[in-house]
Amino acid sequence: MGMGNPEQAEKDTERWSRVLEGDGSAFAELFVLHRDRVFGHSLRLVRACHEAEDITAMVFLEAWRCRSSVRLVNDSIIGWLLVTTTNVARNRIRSNLRYEQLIRKLPRAETVPDHGDSVADAVDQDRRSQLLNRAYRSLGRRDQEIIALCVLEEMSTSEVSQLLRIPPGTVKSRLSRAKHKLSQLLNPHIRLLPANPLTPEEGTS
Repeated sequence: MGMGNPEQAEKDTERWSRVLEGDGSAFAELFVLHRDRVFGHSLRLVRACHEAEDITAMVFLEAWRCRSSVRLVNDSIIGWLLVTTTNVARNRIRSNLRYEQLIRKLPRAETVPDHGDSVADAVDQDRRSQLLNRAYRSLGRRDQEIIALCVLEEMSTSEVSQLLRIPPGTVKSRLSRAKHKLSQLLNPHIRLLPANPLTPEEGTS
């Protein structure tokens, strides 16, 4: 997918120059252009619409607050937004885990089991989702970023290298290692991400 077409990149560069001068309308234009993609990435990470909405708002608030240090790659701001989204979502997940740990300590009310097929399917899907979320959370922050950018957002290794300021070879090796770790943690029948070898696109810088 890359980081957008040249026309979009030009618009990002032009608008961001105005943002750095304190132009709120230019920032609003960037928000409209990129909010859906940031929201979609947030939703993949937290799996709840209201949380994804909160994260999206927090990401753009951070972009405005730290506008003097925001780094555009290939004249596009989307990479910075997505990395920030991963970090904000990671913090949100940690907060949710603390809350869930508290809830688990409370007495549970007895429920009448429902053995319908739809309930069984929902439980199975929830179990798979939880397994994937736990596996993803077990990765380090940088590996989470690389999985999100290279696999979910389909950015090239060269773009991710520029964005994260690490060598392309490091991006490739971390991507391969993170995929392998996820494949080990997930049920063997749930191959949501290929483990090895790297695809031709991943093998290029």
